[in-house]
Amino acid sequence: MTFNDLKTYFQANGDRFADLAWDDPHQLGPATLRAVRGSLQAYQRGAGTGGEHLLALVSQLGDADYAAATQLFVQEEASHTDLLGRFMDQQGIERRPAHWLATVFRTFGRALGLMHLVRFILLAEVVAIGYYRALYQATYSGLLQQLCRRILLDKEMHIVYHCLAVRQLATRRNWLSAWLGQQACRGLLVGLTPLSYLAARRTLRAGGYGLWRFCAAVAAEYSRVEQMQRPGALLALRGSPPAPAGPASPAGAWQWPSQQLRAAR
Repeated sequence: MTFNDLKTYFQANGDRFADLAWDDPHQLGPATLRAVRGSLQAYQRGAGTGGEHLLALVSQLGDADYAAATQLFVQEEASHTDLLGRFMDQQGIERRPAHWLATVFRTFGRALGLMHLVRFILLAEVVAIGYYRALYQATYSGLLQQLCRRILLDKEMHIVYHCLAVRQLATRRNWLSAWLGQQACRGLLVGLTPLSYLAARRTLRAGGYGLWRFCAAVAAEYSRVEQMQRPGALLALRGSPPAPAGPASPAGAWQWPSQQLRAAR
C-alpha cells in the first residue's frame, strides 16, 4: 500500500455518510442523555485536533502523495466533527466551544515534530476506537449507531495511513531513536487512557466498559497497531468489533459487518 492508494481511498470514501438515517425519529431518553452528553461534547470538539499542524509538517517533506492523503484525512476528521454536531443539534445537546480533553491533546500535539505527532495521533485514534465501540453499545438510537459504525470503519483506515507514515518516517531515524520513541508512546498511552476514561466515563460505563476493561481494550488495540508499524507487517483492517455484552440490540439497530479482518496490501 502507498500514499497514492490511500489518497484514492479517501477520495472514494467521501460519500460514505450519504445514506445516514437523519429522519430517524428516535430521541434519546433522559438516562441515555446523561450517559452520552458529556462525552459527545468532548469528542465533537476533539475530532480533527492537530490537523493544521500535521498538514504544515507534512508539506515540508515534499511528498505530494503523502500531502494529498493528509489533506483528505484532515477533511475526513472534520466531517466527523460536523456529523456529531448535527446529531447533537437534533437531540438538543448543546455544543461546547471548548473542552479540556481537546485542549490537552491540541496543546501537547503542537509541541511535537512530525514523527512524534503521527505517533501521538495514533494513540488518540486507538483511544477513540474504544470510545466509539462503547458509545455504540450505550444507545438504542439507530442513527447514532450508524454514526459510530461508519466512524469506526474510517478509523481503521486512519490507522493504516498513520502506520504507513510511521514506517516511512522511521527509515530516517536510527534504531535507538525509534526504540526510545516507542517506549515514550507506551508511557504516554498509560497516562492518556485513564484521562480519556475520565472524560467519557459515563458513556463507557453505559457501554459495558469499566476503567480496567477500557484500559485492557486500549492496550490490546495498541498492540495490534504496534505490530502494523513494523516494516513488512500486514496492514489489517478490522471489519467488526467484539460482540456487544448484555442483551441483543433491538430490531432495526445498525448491525456490524460479519467479516473479521481483511488485508490492506
